[in-house]
Amino acid sequence: MASTSPQTPPRPRRTEVGHWEITSLPEAEGWDSENPRSDEHNQCSAPSVDMQEDDSDDFHPTSLTDAGLIHLIEGCKRLEKLTLNWFSHISERGLLGIANGCWNLQSLALTGGYVPNHVLIALAEGCNLKELKLCAVEELTDEGLVEFVKIRGKSLVSLDISICNDCVTDRSLDAIGTYCHKLEVLSVESKDVKENKGLMSVAKGCQSLKSLKMLGLGVGDAALEAIGSFCSALETLFLDRLDKCSDRSLFSIANGCKQLKSLIIKSSDKFTDKSIELVSRNCKLLQHMEINGCHKVQTAALEHIGQLCTNLLGLTLSRLLIESNAFLGFGQRCFLLKSIYLDMCYEISDEAICHIAQGCKNLRELSIIRCYEIGDQAIISVGENCKELRELALHCLVRLTDAGLAAVSQCSFLQKLVIFACEQITDDGLTSIIRECHDLVHLGISDTKKMGDTTLAKVGEGFPKLKHLVMLRCHAISDIGLAHIARGCLQLKVCVVFQCSQVTPAGLATLAEGSSRLQRLVVEKGKVPEEAIEKCRMINGRLVILNGRYEIDVFGEHCEENLLLV
Repeated sequence: MASTSPQTPPRPRRTEVGHWEITSLPEAEGWDSENPRSDEHNQCSAPSVDMQEDDSDDFHPTSLTDAGLIHLIEGCKRLEKLTLNWFSHISERGLLGIANGCWNLQSLALTGGYVPNHVLIALAEGCNLKELKLCAVEELTDEGLVEFVKIRGKSLVSLDISICNDCVTDRSLDAIGTYCHKLEVLSVESKDVKENKGLMSVAKGCQSLKSLKMLGLGVGDAALEAIGSFCSALETLFLDRLDKCSDRSLFSIANGCKQLKSLIIKSSDKFTDKSIELVSRNCKLLQHMEINGCHKVQTAALEHIGQLCTNLLGLTLSRLLIESNAFLGFGQRCFLLKSIYLDMCYEISDEAICHIAQGCKNLRELSIIRCYEIGDQAIISVGENCKELRELALHCLVRLTDAGLAAVSQCSFLQKLVIFACEQITDDGLTSIIRECHDLVHLGISDTKKMGDTTLAKVGEGFPKLKHLVMLRCHAISDIGLAHIARGCLQLKVCVVFQCSQVTPAGLATLAEGSSRLQRLVVEKGKVPEEAIEKCRMINGRLVILNGRYEIDVFGEHCEENLLLV
């Protein structure tokens, strides 16, 4: 979308001493800029919302080019860490500039661009790399990766490769095991690994591994048994879509990796309660466990976790058939638990949350998403027992009413509250929370017809520290409510007003005028005409107004924002 007013190209972002992070928007041809994360398992970050798309066929004015990158390199001779995101306007000339001018570079992350084999080899020869991350890069094959690890293998401690076709194969994994004996972190996602021998080579050659992440590999139990046999220092294990792996794999991990602190398993129909029990029994140091979409992991597995994993700090459960009595042990033994995320666990009821709340009084973060049997009793128990709660997300709880939500006011340290599609919540539901929870900095409300301007008036009066306000499909909210926010929430930095039918361009202009610290205003595409945008820019010169499709997670921290800067 072409802009009628000139835009100042964003500068590269310096995130810490010796570290530059640069994000550009992918050009139209060859990249799906409307949906940069079309693969639901893609671990790469989307293009920055600071960027804008242009209709011209030439390079975009805010995209970093070879000249800009070379200029940065010449001015930062001692650069140690560099991140390039969506760098499709940088050619091999720019990347070779890194190889020729950054010997001190120890960490390099490349997402969304072109990295031919000879360029990666040159980076290995010219830079003192210890960490490499490659995500969604094109033109690279396993030949280039093999040569890279041959050159840098002795110093490499971290390697992360995902969505790179023909790059991670059995051959390249074999090379990693052969040359990277100091490797501590390995993350690979690939459909091109079809046998066990590559990962078995990694297990035998990289015995210092502390973190192993595998997504979509065609390996079987023999490969994971090798990990259990040789990688006794392993602390973090992430398994996603390993369709050939069964309980045998986790049995080996449980018997060999006693230092394990974090276990994440996703999308597997072969892991059962038996293997989860053995992991819980043998891995005494477990602090975080996530089980997502493993349909044979049921109530018995959760009972074992609650009884045996007494050092547990975080628990994430999604798409599981578990009953409420599975949580009794968490309340009786997991007193250190600080974070719980429950999503689409349809059979659990208020009883489950009551077990947790009554025993886990140090709970700081709680998310209950699409667990339709949970209602007032559960949330009242949380309010009465979890006084240290900082973050609460309630999504699609159709049984929850104002009476239940009001109990959250007892959590006076609350900083983030998200209420999505809880259809019985009204303006009255937030009254007690607003009166007692003055530290709130993030509020999200969506899909409600019963929370409107009265709610925003109270928010403006009661949440002076509010910095992030997200409102999605709130059809009872109008310009009047936005005026209350502008007058009362003077710290507001980000405001999302998306598909709120009664909000007009005039109301958005009022919000921009009254919110001197506002940096981002997000609305749906076509909501704001150009004249209103220009008025907002005149009022607040720092304001970024975004029109587009907005998708947000329950806390709004890891947003997928496919947006156009107008």
